[in-house]
Amino acid sequence: MYLIVLYGPPAVGKFTVAQRLQKQTNFAVLHNHAIADLASAIFPFGSKGYGPLAERLRLECIDGAIRAKLPGLIMTFTFGVETAGGKRDARVLKTITNRVKNAGGRVSFVRLTCDHAELFKRVRHADRKRFQKLTSSSLLRRLLKTYHLEEDIAFTESLSIDTTHLSPAQTARRIMQIDLSWQRTRPVVPQGYDKAKSVDVRNTIKPASRGTLSEAGRMQ
Repeated sequence: MYLIVLYGPPAVGKFTVAQRLQKQTNFAVLHNHAIADLASAIFPFGSKGYGPLAERLRLECIDGAIRAKLPGLIMTFTFGVETAGGKRDARVLKTITNRVKNAGGRVSFVRLTCDHAELFKRVRHADRKRFQKLTSSSLLRRLLKTYHLEEDIAFTESLSIDTTHLSPAQTARRIMQIDLSWQRTRPVVPQGYDKAKSVDVRNTIKPASRGTLSEAGRMQ
């Protein structure tokens, strides 16, 4: 199975880009809010029981995709706040990566970035209300200062794309052109494919101190 992990701050366009990639690849999409909605129906977001349940649900989805021998899966992830204020995010992604690779699959990480001014515009888009996502620019501004939401994943290489002036369709095409050089009709990893190298278009990473998890709310 080929796993594509799209990560970045809220409103950067992870799910919309995932949908465009799905049209190109026929891969299923594992939306982080699908996990969050189910886990938060049992335990409130940020509570002691929420994180472990969300982690198990995400891993079960990955394991199920592997067992079903799906050709590929596109997963969205808000690195830096998904688990325990982001403290276990790297561990969760390492576990997922190992499970996919141990089953003979491959994993690519794609970091989506965007200018803050554009992020604050996108976060107010009406479509975000459908998934009860964060729609407050002031809260997003506080979260960006509190959590490491624009941080690279340290344990692996990522393809980094600035989406500020790109549409979701253009971003998806760029991912396909740079990282996923295989045909739509044959959604498999090409022979001799190398792990994606980091292509940083711009550097927006700034040191930040972590706040309490409850501040994040439904921020993704």
